[in-house]
Amino acid sequence: MVSGIAKLRFIRYASTYCGRKRISIVGSGPSGFYTAYRLLTKSEVPLHITMWEKLPVPFGLSRYGVAPDHPEVKNCEDTFTKCAKEFSRPGQKHLFEFIGGVTVGEEVKLTELLKKQDAVVLSYGCTGDKKLGIPGENSTKGVFSSREFVNWYNGHPDFATSPKFIDFDWSKVRNVGIIGNGNVALDLTRVLISNKISELWSGTDISPIAMKCLQRAPIQNVKLIARRDFSHSKFTNKELREMWELEKYGIRGRIDPTYFREDMFNLNTIKDRAFKRRVEMCSEYLKPYEQRTKRNYQKFLPPGANGQTWELDYLKTPIAINSDSSGNLSSLTVCKNEITADNRVVSLKDQELTYELDLLITSLGYAGQPLPEFASLHIQFDKSHLAATAGRVLTTQGSTYPGLYASGWIKTGSTGVIASTMMGAFEVADVLLQDLPKLPSRPTGPVDLTHIAHTNWHHWEILNKRELQKGEEQNKTRSKFLTYQELQCSN
Repeated sequence: MVSGIAKLRFIRYASTYCGRKRISIVGSGPSGFYTAYRLLTKSEVPLHITMWEKLPVPFGLSRYGVAPDHPEVKNCEDTFTKCAKEFSRPGQKHLFEFIGGVTVGEEVKLTELLKKQDAVVLSYGCTGDKKLGIPGENSTKGVFSSREFVNWYNGHPDFATSPKFIDFDWSKVRNVGIIGNGNVALDLTRVLISNKISELWSGTDISPIAMKCLQRAPIQNVKLIARRDFSHSKFTNKELREMWELEKYGIRGRIDPTYFREDMFNLNTIKDRAFKRRVEMCSEYLKPYEQRTKRNYQKFLPPGANGQTWELDYLKTPIAINSDSSGNLSSLTVCKNEITADNRVVSLKDQELTYELDLLITSLGYAGQPLPEFASLHIQFDKSHLAATAGRVLTTQGSTYPGLYASGWIKTGSTGVIASTMMGAFEVADVLLQDLPKLPSRPTGPVDLTHIAHTNWHHWEILNKRELQKGEEQNKTRSKFLTYQELQCSN
């Protein structure tokens, strides 16, 4: 029996909060969650935020895109979890709701969200691949994109048990080419060349299926191929230092003197401090141990080389991917490049080289994909991301689409780290809060999910606990479930 005081409290609660503004966020990766966090912690108007995720579990690129040996990068998930827990409790001013296993644009239409919500934020990231557009790219066995490869070793359910990886003959992989030289390319290199070093990987949540495959590969060399020169490298110094420090295990790095020598740069005149440290780092690590002048590069006496090397290769453009009679990768044809005085890359088509390779990964960046309804809604999609100004999505006529916003990579393209994603998401959330009082009034309400199978935050909490317990039993940070069947089960 409900007391009169309880009834009064409920009436007061209903009159205050049942008129919450409804906002849907499509995507539960860092950009989606940071957008939600900002809205929930800054809005003076009561909000009901619904987060839609096509996978049964949250966190997107944080869960499936971060290198397994970099668990500190995933600390953002702690913030997201606290946010979801705090605003999922009844009686709060704001309400947060997670709906997993539902693809917006398929089971739930974007048009339905736009009709039933005060605002919609698209934060579903980049789910495709940028392409080289050269012969052999799509038909050769042993050629993968970085997105596919990273999702595979991180246990993404679309890739974890894919025959494309499992049926590949890893026992024949000695020479690997990676096209690209950003942080993802270095992550790939580190996984490929050091996976047999137990102290680096045994405690991580890397997929055991991927690890078993990779450890069958007798990899000797990984070559990172870039169109531009050393000064245009895209990786960060932290990632590069990790590569050099693999000399602790006998794995050596190299750069051909054509592309990097100490006398090419005057450290006294370099103003960019990060680049100056990069030049110093490479200069020191390329010297024999006893000739290094900085103690910072003599942390430990490396053992003799074990024959494994990684190499930064510059000023090359891929021309063709070549295969043998069985359709397996045999080599990559490239041509040399020059950089002009006005910083343009010129390919020297008459100066070709052929690299014999057993595995090739294209690390060109991820590409965004338009939702099916963009065309009929006249939403502008430029190349691989949405067209937007200050987070407001644009129509094909260049005007803003009322109540529709974008944050993260689907807005910017696949660029930036989680910290920059956070700042971008905060800016979009602030714009939305500024617009909210002026947006067209709509008959808002929940989307009917009666006949749509889906997961919720409570389901994730149960699953998360099971993964952590399983990981603890195996002396790992966590042990992920790898299939949709496992991820959808919370018993």
